[in-house]
Amino acid sequence: MKEFANQVAFVTGAASGMGKAISLDLAASGAQVWGVDSNAEGLSEIKLIADKSNLSLKTDICDISKQKDVRNSFRKMEAKLGSCSILVTAAGVGLYTDFIEMSDSQMRQVIDVNFIGSMYCSQEAIIQMRKIGGGRIVYVSSVQAELSLKGCVVYAAQKAALNSAARTLVLEVGHENIRVNTVSPGTIDTPMLRRDLTGMNVAQANEFLTSVKAANTVGKIGTVEEVADVVHYLVSDKSSYVTGTDIIVDGGFRVLKKF
Repeated sequence: MKEFANQVAFVTGAASGMGKAISLDLAASGAQVWGVDSNAEGLSEIKLIADKSNLSLKTDICDISKQKDVRNSFRKMEAKLGSCSILVTAAGVGLYTDFIEMSDSQMRQVIDVNFIGSMYCSQEAIIQMRKIGGGRIVYVSSVQAELSLKGCVVYAAQKAALNSAARTLVLEVGHENIRVNTVSPGTIDTPMLRRDLTGMNVAQANEFLTSVKAANTVGKIGTVEEVADVVHYLVSDKSSYVTGTDIIVDGGFRVLKKF
């Protein structure tokens, strides 16, 4: 029997990047995965990959910044797969811009998707986890929760909020066999990183990537699979005594980086 057989996992941001890798990893280990995203094309792609490998992965278009969408998606999942036992929130919006220039809509998009959306999902997940006697929640945060960059005031703030929410939530649900943790990646090879290269010429892109690799102790950019491996551990029985904590996956970025 596979490790996560009989487990139902709700994963946000499943259409790309870390959310996609996490969804496929959990499904490959036997979980019934309900992957949500607002990117319909990306969801079609991951569904095709899962079907080719005969993995149990269903997708749903869902804007997690809208509480009604989240509630509806959780209800559909429960009707089709059963109650949620694993929640991983990996959806994220990254807007790197001067704080003074940020519009109200930009601020709210970052906060609503990256933080409030995780809270909406947690409320629904906990309701279902209580029915089955427990569960595991993991928020994908960022090293910027503690060590940030210029142009990331709101982004860094909501990542710190995720870490704080996880530490505090365990006080309310720990006695119900629900564990809550965060994973804080450093620079990871995702569509968000590749977007940062858009508009650069070859020389500029190479210089940027070289500086990124030099900003950690292992000298490379992390992969989405390396993040998925840590999430896998946190939602497994091997981490049964781990809760209310943050695991940093940054190749030593925080040890080396100085501003």
